[in-house]
Amino acid sequence: MISRLIIALVFIPLFIYLVLLENTLFYNILIALALFAAMLEYSSIFKKAQIKIFTLLNIFFLAAVLYGLGKFQIYSLNIVILYRGFTLIIIYAVLLTVFSLFGRDIKESVLRVVFSFFGIFYIVLLGSSLILVRNIGAYHTLFLFAVVWLYDSGAYFIGSRFGKTKLTPLISPNKSVEGLFGGIGIALLAVTLLKYIPFTSALVPYDNIGYVYFMVILLSLAAQSGDLLESLLKRYCGVKDSSNLVLAHGGVLDKMDSFLIAAPIYLLLAVL
Repeated sequence: MISRLIIALVFIPLFIYLVLLENTLFYNILIALALFAAMLEYSSIFKKAQIKIFTLLNIFFLAAVLYGLGKFQIYSLNIVILYRGFTLIIIYAVLLTVFSLFGRDIKESVLRVVFSFFGIFYIVLLGSSLILVRNIGAYHTLFLFAVVWLYDSGAYFIGSRFGKTKLTPLISPNKSVEGLFGGIGIALLAVTLLKYIPFTSALVPYDNIGYVYFMVILLSLAAQSGDLLESLLKRYCGVKDSSNLVLAHGGVLDKMDSFLIAAPIYLLLAVL
């Protein structure tokens, strides 16, 4: 618990500073490094289950996507950009198919293809939403991260103290229904305080409080879904944590899993 608090006290102010910088380069670099680490951890998880992901190919695809997002603005989306993205996916699929032809076992080759491609969708396509959200605005980014962190922290605190009813016993035995509703409640309460305190009201970039509550509930459920999805993958591979890189927090993927579902949902709602 103490180590979690220390890491939070060091990382959160630094992260807020990077988000608020007018130049998004350093924020983008931070997210890019996190996605690269998450991809390596993703491959490591499946390696322990004797499934060798096409890691190098996935890393090249991730690098290509991040390079393309370097100067991309969310409101400049057009048919040319969509065509380039579709072409990149086709090239990846062709290379993935070619490499799989050299496998010695049909079942093994199929699993490698399926989980390699899923890694691209899961980490690259969903994870890149974290960069695109920053293109909308700094306070949109802080709102997204604040809601997810508040929900995760609230669910952990309430669940560890009062959790009795298992949420998904087969996937994640430690998750509880009490933690789910407790996390949502704490996130709603905290965001309400942020909105009506003059010095923090900018962190809530919406005027309609009803819409704010809708966003908080939806993002909380999305964050929980992201956590459970990674737990499902780890359970399938017989792994507890994606790595030990973040000390008591597990791995980078363990810290990003909630955002991999919450970020694209927020992006879709924010640009509607």
